[in-house]
Amino acid sequence: MPISRVPHGDFREGFAVGFQLIQGTAVAPPAAPAEPDAVAGTTRFLLGIRAGIEAAGGKLS
Repeated sequence: MPISRVPHGDFREGFAVGFQLIQGTAVAPPAAPAEPDAVAGTTRFLLGIRAGIEAAGGKLS
């Protein structure tokens, strides 16, 4: 089984990825907000992606 290089436990990394998905990789992401409480069925990294997308002006359904 291949080793995963995705930092599933890192909220800040997820925030940066989510922000740059919307704004582009040439834009430096702002400081990550406070980490929310964990939600069942997700990871801290995925919560960070969601927060980054929202901070960049993206809409999630």
